[in-house]
Amino acid sequence: MKTIEQRVMTNVAVIYIVRKFTGFTALKLYALVVSALGIATFVSISNVTANFTTVAQGGVESIVTFVIAAILGTTIAVQIALLLGAAAVFSLTLDAVKSLSSSSRTFA
Repeated sequence: MKTIEQRVMTNVAVIYIVRKFTGFTALKLYALVVSALGIATFVSISNVTANFTTVAQGGVESIVTFVIAAILGTTIAVQIALLLGAAAVFSLTLDAVKSLSSSSRTFA
């Protein structure tokens, strides 16, 4: 009997873990990680940071121009990775806000 109980509990634990790793929030996090890895692969982060530091001295208008030029002047793969990452961040932020607002109502 004990081995049957252990097998059942093991199966329940495996199913629980698989559901957590394939849940919608987890998939959003995976999209964010893949996006970040894609950007890091195709973009020279050190050069972008150095250029941004120089441009930032020119004020907000220079920063906006730099960001737009950097996005439009890159490859389609990086643009897709940026779009995917932005969508993942936006969706995760919405989830966090909904979670925080629902939990505050529970305790109020």
